[in-house]
Amino acid sequence: MFQNKYSTTYILALVLSVILMFGFTFRSVAQGAIFIAGASTVNITPPLGYPHYRGESTGANDSLYARALVLKQGENTVALVICDLLWVERGLSSSVRLLVSERTGIPYSNIIIAGTHTHTGPAYHPNILELTGTLRPPFDEDKPAAGKDLYLNSLAVKIAESVIVAHKSMENVQIETGTGLANGISFNRRFIMKDGKVLFNPGLGNKDAILPAGPVDPQVGILMLRKVSDNSPLVVLSNFGVHADTFGGSKFSADYPGFLAQALSAAIGGGCISIFATGPCGDVNHVDVQGKDKKRLSSKDIGVHLSNAIVKEISLLNKVGDPFLVMRSQFVYAPLQDYSDTELAWANDESAKPLHKESSFLERRRRLKIRSLERLRRTEAIAPTVEREGWKLPLEVQVIGIGKDFAVVGLPGEVFVELGLAIKKSSPFKTTLVIELTNSHIAYVPTRKAFSQGSYETINSRLAPGGGEMMVEAAISMLNEIKEEGR
Repeated sequence: MFQNKYSTTYILALVLSVILMFGFTFRSVAQGAIFIAGASTVNITPPLGYPHYRGESTGANDSLYARALVLKQGENTVALVICDLLWVERGLSSSVRLLVSERTGIPYSNIIIAGTHTHTGPAYHPNILELTGTLRPPFDEDKPAAGKDLYLNSLAVKIAESVIVAHKSMENVQIETGTGLANGISFNRRFIMKDGKVLFNPGLGNKDAILPAGPVDPQVGILMLRKVSDNSPLVVLSNFGVHADTFGGSKFSADYPGFLAQALSAAIGGGCISIFATGPCGDVNHVDVQGKDKKRLSSKDIGVHLSNAIVKEISLLNKVGDPFLVMRSQFVYAPLQDYSDTELAWANDESAKPLHKESSFLERRRRLKIRSLERLRRTEAIAPTVEREGWKLPLEVQVIGIGKDFAVVGLPGEVFVELGLAIKKSSPFKTTLVIELTNSHIAYVPTRKAFSQGSYETINSRLAPGGGEMMVEAAISMLNEIKEEGR
């Protein structure tokens, strides 16, 4: 089975993670060498009837993919894989990264695996199954749900295959970078209400919703790679922040990133691969609560809008004349939320009366959060070593520098947009793509301010206040360091 098959390598991954946690950061830079790249897509659509995020699947509207980009300069190679999944569990990510490293030689810490957060994807893990299903008893992490292991095994292999294929197909490329704007398709979903409280998703036309509690980021980050051989586009990596919960229903769909890929293919040419990396949007969705038009944007609307924003900028992108490639990875120790024995017993007893005066939806999310925290203590978190010190969760932050003006940041979790904007504001690079949902599932990453305001995302977060800011600080520090290395 999946976890048995990779048990040895998974342990090795944990050992490597520990080494990284205690101060090791990967450093590599090679200026002046030829820059080569490869890209690929591999279909990861589950079979009919496989568990869907919303229950049993009823087919596939469009295919799900793992889309990989491999960059190489001199001895330095990095890989980025974006999967049409709700998120990427740490076990899946570790197994894929180890397999890729074994087959290609790309260092484990130089590989980023992320999900698009499509809500019309497979429930390949109990963490997803229990979100909308009946509350289940505590599960054994070493024994996947019955009948689910075959797809899980193939999922890991297929994601790894996308990188391996991209690695084998590398060729000389010209790098072009820039940004566009996509206004009117993303809206902060947390609102300050008439009574002063903050509420998420208050509903279209709610007159008690006074103003958004936070901003949005309309910027579209763009990296285009052209083949030196004929100047044809090889891949477009784009980045934008809006929740991929726009398609609905019980059919598998890549949501708006899938429609973006279709629109770009039509505009640029079928040979160009679209890789969309979701930007920080833990508090951002596609619903204009205060808009006059009560019609919600469709997945196609959003995909086409993003495609148009990208196509508009293609002729204006900046060619990178003397690129360098550098990557760094670092763990931060984010504080976990705490819970009592009484709360855990309540969370495990579905018939227990609510502990708080809140909706059934929030009550359910609180139960699942507490159960998740208990599992994290058993599997990933670090126990307190000093009195009055809380549990901490190692979170991997990764940065890639591609020339003097372009960088990529990878962060785990559903990151609030303000945290992404803080990284962009302080980044020494002209263009910085911030990718969320990388390498492990930790749910929401709110700001300190959002924690003080409360509502759904803070209830559902595993982190205590300050965890998001710690990741921001680590990212900015590494960005400044790789900027200096590339001078």
